[in-house]
Amino acid sequence: MDRLGSHNGHHDARRAVGGPETDTRAALANLRTRLEDAREGLVPGMTCHQAKGREWDRVGVRLKEADAAALRRGLDPTDEAHRALYVALTRAHHLSLAV
Repeated sequence: MDRLGSHNGHHDARRAVGGPETDTRAALANLRTRLEDAREGLVPGMTCHQAKGREWDRVGVRLKEADAAALRRGLDPTDEAHRALYVALTRAHHLSLAV
């Protein structure tokens, strides 16, 4: 064993000060603090189903080729995928960006 508590060159996490549970909890607490401090700058990523009923000033929607083609042809209100696309694109107060 070397002076760092390693056997055969591998670190023994159980011998580390505080142990891995303490390290994990500290890392999670640090992440929670960083996220709370940056909450206003975060961009939520969600499905159109998760976004239903919610609105934002600006919304970006990643389109598949079939979605772009449906928009060019016009959406069919009887098609479930077209209704979901409509929901996604109408969540913005000011700007919807389809990419």
